[in-house]
Amino acid sequence: MADRKMKTRRIERRYHFSVIHLSVIHPSVSFLVMLCVGVLLCPLNAQQAADDPPQEPSPEQVAALAEGKAMYRGLCSGCHGGSGRGGKGPNLTDDRWLHGDKDEDITRVIQKGVPKTTMKKLGESLKEEQIAKIIAYVRLLGRAPTDNNWHPYLAGDAKLGQQLFFDEKAKSQCSKCHTVNKQGGRVGPALDRIAVRRSPEYIMESILQSSKFIDPQYEAVQVVTDEGKVLKGLRVNESNFSIQFREEDGRFHSFLKRDLDEFQVLKTSLMPDNFAEQLTVKQLHDLFAFLLSLE
Repeated sequence: MADRKMKTRRIERRYHFSVIHLSVIHPSVSFLVMLCVGVLLCPLNAQQAADDPPQEPSPEQVAALAEGKAMYRGLCSGCHGGSGRGGKGPNLTDDRWLHGDKDEDITRVIQKGVPKTTMKKLGESLKEEQIAKIIAYVRLLGRAPTDNNWHPYLAGDAKLGQQLFFDEKAKSQCSKCHTVNKQGGRVGPALDRIAVRRSPEYIMESILQSSKFIDPQYEAVQVVTDEGKVLKGLRVNESNFSIQFREEDGRFHSFLKRDLDEFQVLKTSLMPDNFAEQLTVKQLHDLFAFLLSLE
């Protein structure tokens, strides 16, 4: 037991999860001016550099980007990270865009949201010119040098990780709850293209600390029936009068709340929090490598 706890602490120390925001490293205005001059207004070639040296951005340009940054930090950074390089939302600075990479595609996603994700529609809250300023700031982030040096400390084998994921006798039993290519259980979220939808750091964090962030769509509930039976599962639907949920084994239940002795939404995930104890370090990184291969 002591050895397992020591191994868990070693893994968690190696993976110290933190968010470094751009504003910590660069003062807001000077950073925007630096990027405007050094990136947005940079010459296309050496001859142009000699003939047309870059000009300082206008106050209007700086003000528009500052407004875009403020809106991004308030509305977007919680999921996509302060530097736009992803978290529980996709990386916005690479070339892997799930719903299109043109300005009109991004505008549509911001306005209409993405069903069954944490990307809510903001079209009723933001004007088109405000969305344009957010997109301009996102484009700026994509050209900025990265400040995220996070990477796993051990290379994994994706093929072995795939075997581990679908092995019903393994300690992890991932496919009991999660699906990949329509194979697996339905209790947890499908993990198709997870490497595009989540950052590597967030994926590892979700494996080791599964209860740190729980998507409201995958909250677990626990009930105690009038017969004293305790049941726990993934909430499927809830109203003021009834609750429906599915246990880990797939069994579906529906109750009127008035017929229950107790009902509560759990603050912990159905996914175990002890994978650092259950898996070897090599198995953990094999599983991680498999998830990163799902693009």
